Amino acid sequence: MKYYIEVTLIKTDDFSPYELWSRIYTQLHIALAEIKDANNKVNIGISFPQYRFHAEKGIGFLGEKLRLFSQSENALEQLNIRKWLERLVDYVHVSSIREVPENKVTGYAIYKRKQFKTNAERLARHRVKRGDIGFDEALARYSHVVKTTNLPYIDMLSLSTSDEQDKKRFKLFIEKKPAEKSETQVFSTYGLSSEASVPEF
Repeated sequence: MKYYIEVTLIKTDDFSPYELWSRIYTQLHIALAEIKDANNKVNIGISFPQYRFHAEKGIGFLGEKLRLFSQSENALEQLNIRKWLERLVDYVHVSSIREVPENKVTGYAIYKRKQFKTNAERLARHRVKRGDIGFDEALARYSHVVKTTNLPYIDMLSLSTSDEQDKKRFKLFIEKKPAEKSETQVFSTYGLSSEASVPEF
């Protein structure tokens, strides 16, 4: 990854950092979906340079910065993230496109989505739709598979349906892993990948 844009949250009384991340990341996801290929993949990856997670303490946070990376300046220009964040102009600072400072790179990391079965009631409702068991039985079956996590997350609204009532909130859990520099630079429409790494500096 040779080029990047940095997005920084501006402290405000209007929104908490969690609310801001939710608004920013929803716009980012839509922007990335606009440039996806036939396999729902993009060539732009993200990092959270202030990301922290302490598993033993059960504390995690994303920080107040996000970086968008690409191999080409042109890909970041096409993304035009300023346009997508223009309604949030009072709450974020968006840098110009910059070259990754190779002499300051301290390593590489993968930022990937981590999915958990976190809601037994939702799983039970989904199972009941099949029509072969009742809600109570389904709830009893799923209550033991529910997992909890303290990984940092962004509260998202599912945009995959046009019906306003069917839109559901979900937590986009983000896990960071140290990695080697990767040849593959393919990411999801969340800018995340389980294989492609981005530089840390």
